[in-house]
Amino acid sequence: MKKPLVAIIGIVAAGLAVAGLIWLCAWSPQRSPADPAVSPMHPADPGVPATSATGALTAAASSSTPVGPKLVLEQPEYDFGKMETNGVGRHDFVLANRGDRPIILSRGKSSCGCCMCVCKAILPKQSQIPPGDAANVTLEWSVKQYTGNYRQTETLTTNDPDRPEVTLGVSGRITPTLQVVPTQLVFSRVPAGQPAVGEVHLYGYRSQALEILGHEFSDPAKAEYFTITCQPLPADQLAAEPDARSGYLLRVEVKPSLAAGPFRQQIVLKTNVDSAATVEIPVEGTVGGDITLAGFGWDERTGVLVLGTVAAARGTERRLQVVVRGPHASRVRLNPVRITPDLLKVVVGQSRQIGASTVTQIPLTIRIPPGSRVANHLGSKASELGQIALETGHPKQPELRILVRFAVRLDPPR
Repeated sequence: MKKPLVAIIGIVAAGLAVAGLIWLCAWSPQRSPADPAVSPMHPADPGVPATSATGALTAAASSSTPVGPKLVLEQPEYDFGKMETNGVGRHDFVLANRGDRPIILSRGKSSCGCCMCVCKAILPKQSQIPPGDAANVTLEWSVKQYTGNYRQTETLTTNDPDRPEVTLGVSGRITPTLQVVPTQLVFSRVPAGQPAVGEVHLYGYRSQALEILGHEFSDPAKAEYFTITCQPLPADQLAAEPDARSGYLLRVEVKPSLAAGPFRQQIVLKTNVDSAATVEIPVEGTVGGDITLAGFGWDERTGVLVLGTVAAARGTERRLQVVVRGPHASRVRLNPVRITPDLLKVVVGQSRQIGASTVTQIPLTIRIPPGSRVANHLGSKASELGQIALETGHPKQPELRILVRFAVRLDPPR
């Protein structure tokens, strides 16, 4: 009986052992043959945790992920310091591609494109930057008739999703080559028979000292009535103008012998500056007197009667009043002595005394007859305008001069 019992016990024990082994296998964590910790291609190292190998694989996988175009610009702004008006500046901006696809560039918006300052971007010929490469984008700017602080920008568009636009900027200070202050010398009203003096400052901004080599007048016939003196500006007056390196003080005197009425003159200075060899300074004003004009289109400040554009078939006329005051009022008689061009016609009316012979009014009609020839006298210079000169018989104001701005055109065909 013992032998069968022992056999039974052995069989039961063997069964329990097999069952326990099966339970242990079912409970233990399962590993895939592809796991690098147990894979034949990645044998496990007992000295290195399995997570280190897993992390290395993850890093390798991320480095191979497509990035696309990646634009890098280290210096988006450039300060050029100082430059002269009418100068041209250039600067290269370096754009790099840190991605794995080409960057495509195109022009965007510019902050300035006016006649005073122009800024534009010059792209590479291919307008593309290959991966790992860099390219220069040139910004070019030109400045005219502008002084002071300057800043302009140019925008580029790209195919970088993180940077679809990039702005390039330039800034600095624009200084003139020369500057006249004030730009025009105006004598509001000079008493008849008395002198008048005006002052103008001329500044130079180059390191080379400014020199005035001479001067002349645009109207030589009236040059004898003006005197000009020039002297270098003292240090304190020069320091008052930012960036100026040298300068002159010009004193312009209107002589008492200048006839009453409006006057216009232009001083032309000659300098040693190559880009500003001549500098023009307009001078105008009015010498007060006993004889004045009034009427539609008459500008007493400039001494110009504006008729505008006249149709040749219809012509036009303008009526003025000549007013004479003072002790010589009754003696004034208007007599036309010079009229250019000859298509201008002047009619002097009957004078009329007002009050106790101290004021006289004389009607004056200026006419362009119908059927006149085509003409153009709309210029800005006195020599380009029509001119009328009348003798007055006044001892202190012997001539009355009227400039006429007009043009005659043909009627358009119907």
